[in-house]
Amino acid sequence: MDHSHDHSINKKFIIGIFLNSIFIITEIFYGLQSQSLALIADAAHNAGDVFGLLIAWFGYWLTYKKAPQKFTYGYKNATIIAAFINAILLFLAVGGIIWEAIQRLGIDQPIASTTVIIVAFIGVIINGMTAFFFFHDRHTDINIQGAFLHMLLDALVSLGVIFAGLFILWKSWFWIDPIISLVIAAIILISSWGLFKESLNLMLLAVPTSIDMEKLKLNLMENAEVIAIHDLHIWPISTRETALSVHINVDFDHYHDSLTEKLSEIIKRNHDISHVTIQLESSKRKSNCETNC
Repeated sequence: MDHSHDHSINKKFIIGIFLNSIFIITEIFYGLQSQSLALIADAAHNAGDVFGLLIAWFGYWLTYKKAPQKFTYGYKNATIIAAFINAILLFLAVGGIIWEAIQRLGIDQPIASTTVIIVAFIGVIINGMTAFFFFHDRHTDINIQGAFLHMLLDALVSLGVIFAGLFILWKSWFWIDPIISLVIAAIILISSWGLFKESLNLMLLAVPTSIDMEKLKLNLMENAEVIAIHDLHIWPISTRETALSVHINVDFDHYHDSLTEKLSEIIKRNHDISHVTIQLESSKRKSNCETNC
């Protein structure tokens, strides 16, 4: 285990959460001062993503947290519950933004667009820098990849706020502010729906979307020693780890521990499943694959 690398990732999470939290406070303050719903909507979006950063950091931290003996998988399932709660809170925030934006449509309320542009530009810098923190590690951890995508999305949303401010300066189209707010709300809704759907599936112990069950079965059946597989179960332990158990019928001559180790290594290497339990069952003749999965 590379402790220096772990410390580096931990530090990046802390810095990213701190910078974005300060920026959220700044956006809310100047959003109220300039009467810009776009800035407030972007602050709500950033708040959701800071919570996403906290969830990712929490999941990363739980990997190394020792739990009482009765928690045989540790506290890792808490990351799934936190992700689900996060999605629900984001839905509530989106509803509030949409309601306020609709009320503002058709009302030419003056907006300090220069302030909006400056604050949003700062957001592009902070969110872009935070995304860069996780750029090199995004393929090694799904939580880190999620943090990277959220921060990259925030940078793009801030660009949208700048676009609205420029149009107000150029054309005095004050209605563009609630329109941009609705666009931001739509972006939050789309991203939150994916989080909600996946977290709900994981809570119900569904197979993670990153794992192809049919491909996994084919990988096992490609081995000459394997006759049939049944009672295949795959379930999430956390947002980062997956477990599998399966019964495999093998020829009597190959009924030994080395085959278990071989098949276990195939599953772990090809399908990113960290906890594998295989029960070998001896058979004397070859039969068609009978799966009860």
